[in-house]
Amino acid sequence: MGKDLHYSILPFIKNALNGHNRVRQVIQIDDPEYYILKIVRNNMDDLYVVLSDDYHFGSYSRISIHPILKNGGFILIARPEAHDYDDNEPINKISIGKIGKLLGAINRKDFWNYVTPPKNY
Repeated sequence: MGKDLHYSILPFIKNALNGHNRVRQVIQIDDPEYYILKIVRNNMDDLYVVLSDDYHFGSYSRISIHPILKNGGFILIARPEAHDYDDNEPINKISIGKIGKLLGAINRKDFWNYVTPPKNY
């Protein structure tokens, strides 16, 4: 995980989050190695999101989880071309997924238990 993302990805994510009806505010946390967002939700606890620049999010990526997620949070697979992460089960209230899963998970207090609906195509 790190900051090796195309310059357009972070603004795209912030724009999507700011347009969500459960999101009151998106605050970028200053960190030298990671993009970290604090999502202030309406009538729910805040949610910390760490953006991953990994192409493949595997067991090594889990080991290097940022300490800000010690009480739970969301690891956002920020690269559109990334793969091999969907089967990751939530551990210690940490959920992993792409932007669609994050936008759905924001609606739940137990965001880590949100499951993306199956695609019908």
